[in-house]
Amino acid sequence: MAEARVHRLSLLVAALAAATGVLMIMRAAEPGVAIVAAALAITVGQAIAVPAPSGERLFLGIGAAAAALFLITDGPSVVAMLSFGVVGSWVVFTIRSDERMVSNSWFIAEMLAMAVFAVTVFGVRATVASFTLPADWEQLLSVAIGGVAWYASRAFLRSLVGLERVDLSVRYLWLLALEDWSVIVSIFVAGALFGFAWPVMGVWAFLVALMPYAFSHLAFVRYHGTRVTYGQTIRALGQIPEVAGLAPLGHATRTAGLAVAIARELGLHPEDVVELEYAALMHDVGRITLNEPAILRAGYTDEDIARWGSQIIAEAPHLSQVAEIVRVQHRPYRRAGQERDTQLPEASKIIKVASAFDQARNEMNLSPVDALEQIHRGSAYDFDPDVAASLRRVLVHRGLVAK
Repeated sequence: MAEARVHRLSLLVAALAAATGVLMIMRAAEPGVAIVAAALAITVGQAIAVPAPSGERLFLGIGAAAAALFLITDGPSVVAMLSFGVVGSWVVFTIRSDERMVSNSWFIAEMLAMAVFAVTVFGVRATVASFTLPADWEQLLSVAIGGVAWYASRAFLRSLVGLERVDLSVRYLWLLALEDWSVIVSIFVAGALFGFAWPVMGVWAFLVALMPYAFSHLAFVRYHGTRVTYGQTIRALGQIPEVAGLAPLGHATRTAGLAVAIARELGLHPEDVVELEYAALMHDVGRITLNEPAILRAGYTDEDIARWGSQIIAEAPHLSQVAEIVRVQHRPYRRAGQERDTQLPEASKIIKVASAFDQARNEMNLSPVDALEQIHRGSAYDFDPDVAASLRRVLVHRGLVAK
């Protein structure tokens, strides 16, 4: 029901943009051909995506808009250009059946952020007009500040999704959107290069802007591919104890999925969420030592398994923080006479709760409500009550537990 409302709202935004574009083009000082060409450039840009550090996709339409603002300075012309660009973007996403963009609030956030960008550019131009700056500097300053406004407003608007979904924190979504700054800078720089070069070089300006951006685009794609491969490798390593029959099948993946959901709901930093996911996937990797007869004869505890797993993970220096999370994953969040263990990482407390819940569900065959009740009963010392409360909210969102 909520998605249908947002879809209708996105259609309304596109319709209002079309009406605004028609109205403004009749008052524009720039030729209609130039306005339509710029709008088409924005539309084409919205059809091209680049993977970003946040894991989402960034579209190049804002770069085309930045370039056009160096060439089109008339207010009605700019409004018409951006309005038709919004309509073109909606058409592109609809034709591509990109329901994730059209049917949720992210499409609206992208369009509103573009409107903030245009308003900021004109506001800065009006402000600096009295400073008698060279025209090029005035344009560069206005687009740069407009880009910062677009960046901040886009992150803010995307974070508002957290108000719709109880399983996503506004803080997490805000920080996640801010992770994309490097890609955004490259897009705006390419747009600015094109805008500066076009009056002097004409069509050769495409190459001037395209060459440096192409290297950046390739770097972002390779980084994304490397990150995906890295995650897949860790996921495979985490399943070794399961394949060896030393841990329940699927436990690591289920624990990681639930732990990540809790971390997002609590608003952890996106980088911390990634480390937590890696730690959750490998939290049982120490069980591979249970193949040693000497260890079985001497006996062991969960703490021993966690320590052995931490030592294995620590062999990769880049995973030192992940190793520390795994090492202390079984410690209670507080001891007698202690309010809470301030040295215990939040990620370790989350993994402890997620792992215990999965064990209760899949090894003890408890219902979601009974498994959650077991977590709550252990909240006196073992399980952090804040994490347990977050777990309940996640389960409510998934429909496993009633409100």
